[in-house]
Amino acid sequence: MEPRARVGKNRGQQNFSDRELDSFLYAFGDVHTPLEGTRKVLDELLTDFVTEICFEAARSATLAGRQKVKLDDIKFTCRKNPKYLGKIQDTLDKKSEIDKAKKLVDMNDDKITKSDVKGLEEELGDGDDDDEKVTLGGRSSKK
Repeated sequence: MEPRARVGKNRGQQNFSDRELDSFLYAFGDVHTPLEGTRKVLDELLTDFVTEICFEAARSATLAGRQKVKLDDIKFTCRKNPKYLGKIQDTLDKKSEIDKAKKLVDMNDDKITKSDVKGLEEELGDGDDDDEKVTLGGRSSKK
């Protein structure tokens, strides 16, 4: 069965959640709670759009001799529409920024290895010696 024929089997089913569709519509100027018919039409339009993009990307991957669709295939599919291509590029740029930020802030930074400690040590100079006397618990000691 041709892939496009399989899409017809899912007609009438909602593929996106009501919350996603409501947020999407509200972001583009609709009311907080849109009509049910509006949601259904938007869901159908989005599903058809995503399906067509995926089929075209799969076709370009097949012509390139691959079975898997790559991001370049989707970019190639959107090459004639600069708005789509620009949005894809913006999303990729944001993703790379987020990945760089995640590398800087390592969440598993609980353990400090010996190599990390050696990197943190610094050479003490003559000005770092303090001759102040501090009294701790009744005892006098150098700080």
